[in-house]
Amino acid sequence: LFMLLALSIGQSTSAADDPKPRTWTDATGSFTIEAVFVEFSDGKVKLKKTDGRIITVELSKLSSADQKVVKSMSQEKEEDSDGSVRVSQLTGKAVEMKRDDGKAAGKKSFPRGIASSFDSPGDDYFLTAVRIHGSRYGTTRAPKEDFHVTLCDMDFKPIADFTYPYSKVERGNPGWINLRVKPTKVPAKFVICLNFNPTSKKGVFVSHDAEGTSLVGLPSKKAGSFSGGDWMLRVSVDRLKDPS
Repeated sequence: LFMLLALSIGQSTSAADDPKPRTWTDATGSFTIEAVFVEFSDGKVKLKKTDGRIITVELSKLSSADQKVVKSMSQEKEEDSDGSVRVSQLTGKAVEMKRDDGKAAGKKSFPRGIASSFDSPGDDYFLTAVRIHGSRYGTTRAPKEDFHVTLCDMDFKPIADFTYPYSKVERGNPGWINLRVKPTKVPAKFVICLNFNPTSKKGVFVSHDAEGTSLVGLPSKKAGSFSGGDWMLRVSVDRLKDPS
């Protein structure tokens, strides 16, 4: 049943010092699996099996006891050595930053990546969310793949990468897509890169306003600029309750 519940399976790239696996049970209590918790995001749990493969299951498909374990483990993982903190450590008064004027004048899809730079409003700010105005094109059903939102420094060196299913973006009329991220500290100046891995048959059109110059590029691959206007790409940042 866990194979049927799995939404995606891939080869493991984790380090050899992974914690020991535990027994996970499905909601019916009839099926179990030995695996290590990897992450929890958007209602889905990633587990690494003993053979090294990673499966993704819906949280609701696990037993109530395992759901509590997932939430506990997920909270513990929120504060890592990668500059991230727990949501509870922030003020809850996020500041949204933008370059666009809120009026879409066109839309583009770039295989070389869409990017925009921002200046942090001060020290010790953490990225908490990204908003994109756009729409998906191509097949009616969303591709079964993820797109990437990457926090980079001004040299496009990646700081943190966040993935989301293509189904997050609606097909047709453009609208705002709200993406929460694990709170991650931002430098004084930073870049957000969008990588939808577009083709002629699938991708995402990102809106832009009528005036301004935005960036084009992917993590570690700055590609230049777009002079047609500012991307309608916004970020929210928040501070620690107690900076000490």
